[in-house]
Order: sequence, then structure tokens, then C-alpha cells
Amino acid sequence: MIRLLASLLLLLAAAMPAAAQIEPGRPIRLIVGYGPGGSLDLVARVMAELVRDRLGAPVVVENRTGAGGIIGSDLVAKAPPDGHTLVMGGGGSHGVTPAVKRNLPFDPDRDFTAIARVADFANVMVVSAALPVRSVQEFVGWARAQRGGVNFGSSGVGTSIHLTGELFRLRTGLEMTHVPYRGSGGSSADLRAGQIQVIFDNLPSVIGQVQAGALRALAVTSATRAASLPEVPTMAEAGIADFVVTSWVGPFGPAGLSPATLAQLSRAFTEAAASPAGQERLRALGAVPAAEDAAAFDASWRQDMARWRRVVAEAGVPVEE
Repeated sequence: MIRLLASLLLLLAAAMPAAAQIEPGRPIRLIVGYGPGGSLDLVARVMAELVRDRLGAPVVVENRTGAGGIIGSDLVAKAPPDGHTLVMGGGGSHGVTPAVKRNLPFDPDRDFTAIARVADFANVMVVSAALPVRSVQEFVGWARAQRGGVNFGSSGVGTSIHLTGELFRLRTGLEMTHVPYRGSGGSSADLRAGQIQVIFDNLPSVIGQVQAGALRALAVTSATRAASLPEVPTMAEAGIADFVVTSWVGPFGPAGLSPATLAQLSRAFTEAAASPAGQERLRALGAVPAAEDAAAFDASWRQDMARWRRVVAEAGVPVEE
């Protein structure tokens, strides 16, 4: 009787499908919704190499540009939930975009599965080296004295850089006018020329000009000081409370990933980011390595979306239909 029961249990186990996981040898597409050379693309390529052996499958980075990252995100939102099509998301594509665009081709709250947060990029508040201020508080005092207020630049309407400036305006009560540019190059050039007075940009985009003395960094928007600019205070140290803004990076899959597949992917990405090679290569990009698992990343990502929706509403930023 016992032998018969054991045999039946073995037959039942053999008949049950195995928990879905990544298929060994089958390529994984890691979509980047922006062009080559940007922060998301660079992090994606580092991660693709580091997770390949951990997953037992090649990881192919694929740039699918257009509509500010929406095309790449939509491709993944509509992909089969088997773990073989992912998107490298960021604070802009998956934090800010849902706040500034209403009619997206996907539901940002329900159509993605957060896998792991692997890196953060600090933003930095910079002014022209010719401006007579050397701290955030000096800038605030100087700006209040300017008739008509001051101008701040960004890499485009509705970007995380734009909303960082709006958040600074809300926190300080300054009269500030947003001037959008097509990318960071134009804003930093006009900052040096005095056409605008301040920008809040990703640290890797402006650190060369800061180190060369053309621009002056007043504060970083991360929770801790940046290793590449250790003498520059955080916003909290500079006297601006509730102002932690980082351009985080992490992969997402479509909704409906099996728990086994999600666990496998999350473990591979967090281990890769936390490894000595991962930390070294991410820091070389100017990033702060992170190793936030799926549950923690899902919570922090949703908090970020909610925060930017509040900022958009409070600042009166137009929402695109």
C-alpha cells in the first residue's frame, strides 16, 4: 500500500508542469527605449554581460527609440510574460512619464513587473562659474533679488531634469521659469553664457565642466554625497528638506511573470550589481550601484511615480493627452 501510494505521488509529480523559468540558451531581449550611449543604454550593456552566465542565456541589448522611451516600454508591456523580453527602465521612463502623459498605450501601474533596481545616477544643481554664488542658500538669496525671477534649463519638457527644477521651485518658493532644450548640451552652453541661471542635470552629463571650472556645483540631489564630487553637499546638507532625487535604473518585465521567473531574474540582476565587477563597472559610469530586489524595487518605483504625480499637480506642469 505504501509503495503504491509512493508510486502514485511520483506519477503525479511527473505530470505536473515545472515552475516556469528562463529557458537555458534562449536569448533574452533587453530593450532600451533610448539611443546608444545614454545612461540607461550604458547600464543595460554592463548588466547584459554580468547576468548572462547567471541566467544561462545570452542577453541582447536592443535600442527601440521613440516617444521618449514609450515605444520600447510598450513593446515589453505587450510581450509574453516568459522573462525573455525585458526593458531597462529609469526614473524618467517609468517614474516621470506616467505623471506627464495621460494617454499612454499601456497602463504604467499594471502592465509591468519590477525586477531589480541596479543603479542610481545623482542629479546635481549647477550654475555658471561666473555667477556670484557658492552655495544653495546664496543662490536662493541672489535669485530672490532678481526682478522677474530666474530661468532654469532642462533637457526637455516632462523630463526628470525638468521636474527636479520644478520641485526646487516648490521647495524654495522662488520665481523660476522653465526653459526646455533638446538635450543637455544646449542647456549647459546657455548656462555658461548667462542665458539661464541654473540647471539640475545628471552628474555624468556635467561633471567634466564642473571639474574644468566652467560650471559650479552647488548640491547633489542624492541622499549621500557623490564619490566623484565629495566636497559638494547634498540638498539636505544645503538646507533644502525633502529633496532626494535620483535617476534610478532597473529592468522591468511585462505583467504576469511567474514567481519562479521573477525570482530568478531578480536574483541574477541584484547579484550582478552587487558583485565586485558590477560595482566597479557601474561606478566607472558615474553611477551608484544598487541591489534592490523585486519587492523593494516595486515599492520604491511606485512611490516615485506617486511623488512625481504630486509634483506635476502642485507645480501646474501641463499633462499631455
